[in-house]
Amino acid sequence: MVLRENEMAILRRTEGAMLRAKCGAKLMEKERTEDLMEMLGLKETVLQMAKANRVRWYRHVLRRDDGHHLRKALEFEVKGERKQRRPKKTWKMQVEKESKSVGLKKEDALNRARWRVRVGEIAVRVG
Repeated sequence: MVLRENEMAILRRTEGAMLRAKCGAKLMEKERTEDLMEMLGLKETVLQMAKANRVRWYRHVLRRDDGHHLRKALEFEVKGERKQRRPKKTWKMQVEKESKSVGLKKEDALNRARWRVRVGEIAVRVG
């Protein structure tokens, strides 16, 4: 599933509301989310966790046999012409961009230690 901008905004707002409720802070007090997270000892946001889990699942799919239905779905290309507009962002495009940003390649899927370190970098990165 690809998270759209409005869905990410909803997640951010919900996370902020939960943090304020957990800390007993009021919305009018204008506490920063980062400060509330630090008070609770949290290091990563919901969106960072979602990105890291997406890349983690990508490794799981890459390690499957070529004939497995998950692998086939990952490699599937739709034939035919699309309407003339910007191509839709796919899950595969997002996860490949995210993994490339921390230096992961498809071949690294078999190297568990390297993959885990890089996924950890995604989880703690700001933004």
